[in-house]
Amino acid sequence: MNPIKQFFVLVISLILYQVAEAADGKLLLEPLLGVETAMVRYPEPSRYVTRTMYGARVLYGVTLFSGELEYTEAQSRKDYTSTDQKVYDKAQRASLGIRSTMALGSYLGFYLRAGGRATQGKTEVTTAGVTETKDNPLRVDPYAGTGLQLAFSSNFALNAGVTLIRNGENKYDSQYTLGLTARFGKL
Repeated sequence: MNPIKQFFVLVISLILYQVAEAADGKLLLEPLLGVETAMVRYPEPSRYVTRTMYGARVLYGVTLFSGELEYTEAQSRKDYTSTDQKVYDKAQRASLGIRSTMALGSYLGFYLRAGGRATQGKTEVTTAGVTETKDNPLRVDPYAGTGLQLAFSSNFALNAGVTLIRNGENKYDSQYTLGLTARFGKL
């Protein structure tokens, strides 16, 4: 992530932290980092790539039933030396759904989530030094997922999850997250 994006993420995190404090513990912010397997449509034929993703999730409600809003961004680059082709793909996604978390112990939790995800992005294909940009149209697809959280303090936890997103070809993209979750607010 470039320094300007890092600065904006920090500023937004601080603002959301203040909102969480004012919401009397019903708002939670989770920065996200992980990997995903997603279908890239250009150049044809479509294929699956594994790429890094980052973003943030906001939860509002109670532990057993909360609303979630999530924004993630992912990008990948693949070089095909046999055809002198480079493919750079970038996707931005916003998700809106529900989440239910159940405690499995004092420090361990299990969650289920479902909702809808809007995706758009662009693909740049460079062949023999000539770049062609394809805008990926806005798509809205359903998603469902599950995961585990292992808390090691009141504000930090390890989070591992998988989310399946139905893509337009009646197949599923998968998003795996594993990382440190910083919590602002409490559910």
